[in-house]
Amino acid sequence: MNLDQYQDHYKRMIDFLSKPIDKDYDKMIDRLEHLGILIAKAGQYLTECQYKIDEVVDIECQVNIELLDQYSASTFNMMIKAKAKEWTRLKTGFDKCYSTAVHQIDYIRTIISFEKAKMNLI
Repeated sequence: MNLDQYQDHYKRMIDFLSKPIDKDYDKMIDRLEHLGILIAKAGQYLTECQYKIDEVVDIECQVNIELLDQYSASTFNMMIKAKAKEWTRLKTGFDKCYSTAVHQIDYIRTIISFEKAKMNLI
């Protein structure tokens, strides 16, 4: 996949996670299933983005090795990492999608447990 395809997947994940959680039981169960898939995909994309970042850093280090004599190691490192900024942004985004999905799963489980407890009181 290329950068645009990953950005599209990220946008679709954000759109899904931004939708309010419906209080209908069946819709919550359906959302739980989708959240499980989203977590798996976000984890996969996180790994792939990290690979792309490592790839960019490797290539840029090889191409720009002569700059190491001109700059300190930390400056050189920052310059190289900046070349992968779009991949880094996506990696961070997929990480946030992953954690948001986990929080939404916890929220839905809490709602279901609360409703179950209310039914036991009746």
